[in-house]
Amino acid sequence: MTDDDLFVPLTPSNPAATPRKCRRHEWVRPAWQPEEAWCARCGKLRDEASVRRGKSSRRLGSDQERRIERVYGPTKIGERGDPVDHLGAVWKWQSKATRSLPPKWLATIDEPVFRPDLPHFITRPLYAMHGLYGDRSGVVIRSYVHAGTRTRDWLFIRSEDALRWFGLGGLGWWVIPGGWWLDHYGRDEE
Repeated sequence: MTDDDLFVPLTPSNPAATPRKCRRHEWVRPAWQPEEAWCARCGKLRDEASVRRGKSSRRLGSDQERRIERVYGPTKIGERGDPVDHLGAVWKWQSKATRSLPPKWLATIDEPVFRPDLPHFITRPLYAMHGLYGDRSGVVIRSYVHAGTRTRDWLFIRSEDALRWFGLGGLGWWVIPGGWWLDHYGRDEE
């Protein structure tokens, strides 16, 4: 028996399993080919267009978080690493921003509308905030930023919270336009 026999894994790895991705790439540029970079850990080729899109998306999200703080009043706390981006006196906020146009079902909403169900990109953040920051109610604000037009916001809340704060009933979700929210609720400042 050699020393190598002592370090044999007890269960062999699954050759059909997909290899783990890097959490953070470590880019290296070889001297013989400085225009290309590879990850020293996983060997992935660096895609400059993808890097540019990522920086642009991050900038859009940060800009919108600052705008939400200025317009709607909650304090920005997104740097803490949890699902909550803002904290107000009553609400805990998760912000989502995109440069695409709003879907047709959403673009026509000018007054609060009851929806029995919502897409997962809205409900998932609401569920992720559950249990954080005491008894504050959760709200997801979806911002649509498009060049040449003003930013449009829609806020998504649970029906229990809509009944409690706005007197809106139903069992499901409420979609509230940003302007209506400000007119009927105001700013959520601590």
